[in-house]
Amino acid sequence: MDRYTKGFVVASLVYFFLAAVLGIWMGGADAAGWVKFAHVHFNLLGFMSMMIYGVGYFILPRFNGRTLRWPSWVPIHFFVANIGLLGMVGTAPSLPSMGFVFFSALSVISAGMFAVNLGATMLLEPKAEDEPASAAEDASPGVASTATAGHAPAEAPSAQPAAAPKIDPDMRVGEILTRWPETVEVFVGHGFASLANPEHREQVKQIPITLRMACQRHNVDLDYMLSELNEAVSPAFAAKDASPAAASAATAGKPGTGKKGKQAGLKAGETIGADHILGEILAAYPETEKVFRKYYGDGCFSCPGQATESVKQSAMMHNVSAKQLLSELNQAAGF
Repeated sequence: MDRYTKGFVVASLVYFFLAAVLGIWMGGADAAGWVKFAHVHFNLLGFMSMMIYGVGYFILPRFNGRTLRWPSWVPIHFFVANIGLLGMVGTAPSLPSMGFVFFSALSVISAGMFAVNLGATMLLEPKAEDEPASAAEDASPGVASTATAGHAPAEAPSAQPAAAPKIDPDMRVGEILTRWPETVEVFVGHGFASLANPEHREQVKQIPITLRMACQRHNVDLDYMLSELNEAVSPAFAAKDASPAAASAATAGKPGTGKKGKQAGLKAGETIGADHILGEILAAYPETEKVFRKYYGDGCFSCPGQATESVKQSAMMHNVSAKQLLSELNQAAGF
């Protein structure tokens, strides 16, 4: 979680504690009407709303395989929501007042910011990345003939080295793998071992998960990953990689060519292990669906994580015994 998403959760717990204290106070004699007002609003706009904001910002974009539409709104939303709530509670004893109206409006605005930001994230198409126009597309035969008319053929300028492509954190993993297949080795080297399996790579290409999200989910250093990816697709790296030694190294980890390749993927007839990917298990043994549904619910089958998460990782995230889960999966698969 980032700073402000976590801040919403922490604020929620603080308001929950304050509401509980006020609840005890209300149980005593002569509790003022302001105490009841504060108790209700600390519970509703404090505990419940702040928890929804924090968890919603963190979970819902990931479940949809997208990044938040306007992440810069989150810090503003955090302060607007807290100032609005505390202002409402602070001005409640002097009702009616313009101050109360102002702070109430802030609370409404904060709820609207959350609804619009998450709604746009889930319902609108992700922002298309601008593709640089090539010089060849800009040139036309007419322009070329005009430029050379009346002049002797000029010596062709020396070829300029092509600019290195740039991979950024918000590119989708599938797009990176499609445009630069040579990056597979970088992904595998950083712990994305399942991408050594061509079938799994094709599955990942269909999922709108960005490089930033993938690195966060697998606890991979994003800056270091970016550096290696951009080095892998640079012309200098391509020239260096053409050597026989590099060529032999490039085949390491591919199916049938090395140790990693033998471990990648899951085929019918093989037992299910802790490092196998959920999507691979479901593809090889559809009958395991009932086990996943038992432990993870229906959301497992629409979650993009099934294409990248192993049994061990998913069990840890869902607080499930990996040993018990593996036992039931293999039993369902007929082992």
